[in-house]
Amino acid sequence: EAVAAEWMLEFACSCLCRHFAEQSGVDFWRWRDVAQALIKGLSQIPPHQKKTVYLCQLLIRIAQGKTLGLQFENDQRISPLESALSFWTLLEREENKLEKLHEDIRRLIQIQIVAVHMENRYFKEAAEVLERLFTDSESDKPLRVKLATVIKTKDPYVPLLQSFSYSLLISKIKSYIQLFMKINESNFLIQEATKHVASKGLGATALQNRPVEVNENDRSDLKTKQGFVLSIFLLRDVLGQ
Repeated sequence: EAVAAEWMLEFACSCLCRHFAEQSGVDFWRWRDVAQALIKGLSQIPPHQKKTVYLCQLLIRIAQGKTLGLQFENDQRISPLESALSFWTLLEREENKLEKLHEDIRRLIQIQIVAVHMENRYFKEAAEVLERLFTDSESDKPLRVKLATVIKTKDPYVPLLQSFSYSLLISKIKSYIQLFMKINESNFLIQEATKHVASKGLGATALQNRPVEVNENDRSDLKTKQGFVLSIFLLRDVLGQ
């Protein structure tokens, strides 16, 4: 079960990435539920799956980053984007080859945390979150000063916030997803599904449109697969998802 759950989590993460990139909301939310159930079922995160878990959590939070009333953390002050930033920090620690993209995404998340508060007229909260976001390091000082000035204007449409928009953040996340998928293309379930499609001489579209035919030899295997998927959703319900 543990091995199968690992395969399923990798596949769920792959589906989340694809549906996030395609902006297909219904499919994204369906795989969000599967990924969250699988992640909650982990007693601890295996080292080789840390990036997978962190990326799932990041995408789920970015997708709902403008919903300030949604809570992912016990601290009610922490917005979805601020929670996303914590998982982006964890992802950065697992990698060392994407410094420029890492920095771009980190700055965009930081700016949008402030911007989303301002868009909702929460100027006091924007000032408070600014204090949490930045350390006293000199490298952070220029952006911290600019954002403090922006907050004082109480104008969510100043050039700085428009130039580093939420849509740009989404675009950068999509760029990261492409790199992640390329590096992690050895997804077991996808490989096996691809082999199955190839063995049947079917293209992906043909497979989707083909009526389901199950012979007696396949029926037991199908029931096993269905039972595993069902157990995921039962786990989700038990955990209160």
